[in-house]
Amino acid sequence: MMKKFILWVAFFVVATSAALANDKVIAELKANAPEQVTCQFEQQKFLKGMANPVISKGVLLYQPQNFGMYYSQPEGDYLQITPNSFVMQTRGKVRNHNIKAGSPMLTLKNTLVMCMAGDVQGVANENGATLSYANNGGHEFTLTKDLKKGEKGYSKIVLVYDPKTYLLTSMTMVEANGNYSIYTLTQHDTKQKIDYNLFK
Repeated sequence: MMKKFILWVAFFVVATSAALANDKVIAELKANAPEQVTCQFEQQKFLKGMANPVISKGVLLYQPQNFGMYYSQPEGDYLQITPNSFVMQTRGKVRNHNIKAGSPMLTLKNTLVMCMAGDVQGVANENGATLSYANNGGHEFTLTKDLKKGEKGYSKIVLVYDPKTYLLTSMTMVEANGNYSIYTLTQHDTKQKIDYNLFK
């Protein structure tokens, strides 16, 4: 009986310490949220039935509530978010997405902005996901959700932040059908001024 009690206490201490570390890092990320970011990105999209990923590259711009991905490969494609819009251009076709309350694209819009802002708890809440933390050379957060049959969204999101700058360096998004994308962000610049008119 005493042995079981000691094991339970040890487990409780470890679990409590992990929760405190989780909360501490979440608070630090929000406290060090960038006012703006310009960086390079590479996207690897893994699709079922394809041996190799589809690779895309470009420049990512972020300001609070504004987010843009401007592709150099494939050239001309872009994804642009403002407080009141979510626009994508793919192969020359422009789409203005529905971002009404409860829409999947509103969830994605808010998710992308909050990921850049370091608001991992907000991302978890937005997606109805469970949040866990690990220190694997960077602040790594894994968000998981059991999607119902036919439900749209992401079953798993993994976010990695630099432990010194608190900037997002990697984002993995797993879709309900098993397809997934890995975004790698490099060459961050938080001092370069971004013209607000780019997002209009």
